[in-house]
Amino acid sequence: MTAPSASTASNPVPIRTTLIDITNCIGCRACQVACKQWNEREGEETELLPQLGFQNPATLSSKTYTLISFHEMENPRSPGGLDSAFVMRRCFHCLEPGCVSACPTTALSRQADGPVTYEADKCIGCRYCMLACPWDVPTAEWDKLAPKIDKCTHCADRADQPLPIAFNGKPMAADAGKRFLETIATPACVKACPADALRYGSRDEMLALAHQRIADRPGKYVDHVYGEKELGGTSVVYLSAVPFEKLGFPTFGEKPYPKFTAAALGAVPPAVMAIGALLGATYAFFRKRVQAVADGSGRVDTSDRGHHMAFERLDERLLTPFNWVLLILMAFCGLSMVARFARGLGGSTHLSDTYPWGLWIAFDLIWIAVAAGAFAMAGTIYVFQRKDLYGLGRKAVLMGLLSYSFVTVTLVADLGLPWHFYQLGLQSPDHSAMFEVSWCVGLYVTILALEFLPVVLERYGLHRLQELWQRWSGAYVAFAVTLFIFMMSRNLVYAAVTAVIFGTLAWLFRARDKGFEPILLAIAAVTLSTMHQSSLGSLYLLMPNMLASPWWSPVMPIWFFLSSIVAGSALVVLMEMWIAKGWRRPLDMTALASVGKITFWSLLVYLAFRLGDMALRGQLGGALSGAMGLAFAAEIGIGGLVPLVILSRPSFRNRPETLLWGALLAVTGIVYNRMNVVLFAMTFRGRMPWVAPRSYAPSVFEWGVSLGLIAATIFLFGLGARLVPILPKREAR
Repeated sequence: MTAPSASTASNPVPIRTTLIDITNCIGCRACQVACKQWNEREGEETELLPQLGFQNPATLSSKTYTLISFHEMENPRSPGGLDSAFVMRRCFHCLEPGCVSACPTTALSRQADGPVTYEADKCIGCRYCMLACPWDVPTAEWDKLAPKIDKCTHCADRADQPLPIAFNGKPMAADAGKRFLETIATPACVKACPADALRYGSRDEMLALAHQRIADRPGKYVDHVYGEKELGGTSVVYLSAVPFEKLGFPTFGEKPYPKFTAAALGAVPPAVMAIGALLGATYAFFRKRVQAVADGSGRVDTSDRGHHMAFERLDERLLTPFNWVLLILMAFCGLSMVARFARGLGGSTHLSDTYPWGLWIAFDLIWIAVAAGAFAMAGTIYVFQRKDLYGLGRKAVLMGLLSYSFVTVTLVADLGLPWHFYQLGLQSPDHSAMFEVSWCVGLYVTILALEFLPVVLERYGLHRLQELWQRWSGAYVAFAVTLFIFMMSRNLVYAAVTAVIFGTLAWLFRARDKGFEPILLAIAAVTLSTMHQSSLGSLYLLMPNMLASPWWSPVMPIWFFLSSIVAGSALVVLMEMWIAKGWRRPLDMTALASVGKITFWSLLVYLAFRLGDMALRGQLGGALSGAMGLAFAAEIGIGGLVPLVILSRPSFRNRPETLLWGALLAVTGIVYNRMNVVLFAMTFRGRMPWVAPRSYAPSVFEWGVSLGLIAATIFLFGLGARLVPILPKREAR
């Protein structure tokens, strides 16, 4: 008899567990049929694949929750020189499930007694669970217009049936309850098994039975109960006569993957409070120093008016040949969006159970990274009082606002059930990175809108509204950040402390004269961006089994944030150069060289942190070997070290040609990094039992939406430049 595991010992409710003895399975597939009948799943077209023998279908799917896989292994001592094994494939029902940790709306949840169940009414169709499951179990209904997630529920609906108190009007016999649990309340697969390959009971009982069988017949079994300790333990455990690796079972350690995201997301509330307070103190320090220097006597000059820069609108016609091309791409984007919802996600994309995420997710992660120039410039201009860069700020904020707005549009297209978005406001997952990103990005869009609002108010002379903006923007920041912390933690103490910190900052930096600066908006922009840029990395903490080691790290949220500053600041340089060339504007090389310096230092910190982390984890030595070695070398070398050298010297940064190449290579390196993380460095094995992975190439509609939204961003940026003053006046130069 083995001692109860820690996870079961602390659980007052016995965990329902199925023991699968592979040595007893005769491959009759009664369990497979019973599962399909109980869950009312449609049949699948029979395919005879020579490499799979009698196995059918090839993998788990939305129509098949349970599958018997066939295996033949060479053994000269066996009749015919082969041994056969039949393995039941289904959900493991982890004690700490990755799919539940990933789900942003608690559509997937683990019951106290073990089963991991699904509620379609809560699901937004993000399919994060499909990638977060280390066993590759959840599947999507790709043939439906509203694709839901499907998986085994351990027949929780059968086990939850109330115990009857009478049969045929007569009181229930003493042993009738036991018979009921053994027959009706037992999972359909267990009840159907004729060969004693499946046993069902509490986890302690099943583990004790498994170890007893190993002890009684040590020559029959390998001394390993698969699922007892893997990833923290599971509610489905296996016995086998051959090593589990030969049957295709993955080898995992004992640490559950949700521990990684729990640590990262648990740091969010204290990080927000600390960053907010630190940025407020930093602003006060630099503001006082700048005012003292401007006064010339060391005394603080409270009449400081800041930058005094004048802006103008672009005075050029809108419908140029280039903009006509953008309009055509935008029109195709609109048609692609119509096709997306008319044909469904499966009918309009090439996504599958093998590739549940594709171009649109890569597109979002790249776009959010390069749009980081908005928060980088806001923090630099206001927190660090670099008013010499103020001429770049309005354009960076407008580009950030447009970019984040269209990222949201892409997410709507990518979600299978986007009309359930309101569930993000009703549910409270424990530590879902997707939940954090959703709330943080949504609130950050409102911050960007408020940052840009004064430009519109100035253009149309709405001075009364501008006064209201000055008076209440700080209060909104305090409310928004407090709401964010409460939604992340559901902790009233954390929320109260956050409200005190940001409320105090709003009061200290309130509008008291015409020299008002939107410092609270800048602090909120930096704080929220730090959180969601890093949490994009947290999304992949649940996938160390899929993401190649040069890219996966327990601290990847930090280098995701650091790399976003590189991409954002470098894109500001590229954008300014594009504006100067396309609109025949003067190029302020002094300001651009300063931004190039920011790119240099952020790139240096990013590379040092990432390579240092790899060295500490012993991953640096083998990073250049293997199938992805060349990709890693290109990303770090061409996209990292080369631009670092180019941007290291002031003489290089002050020359437009070399600054252009340095910024372009830096952006390309971060873009390539995101592509590697999302697609190229990932191992997509398909659904369990990993024998029929599909390939992926984006459909024409996926390209249409992606390219059309980029075109819309460029077009609307040009339209905005013509409607409101975002360009420094030429004479101001």
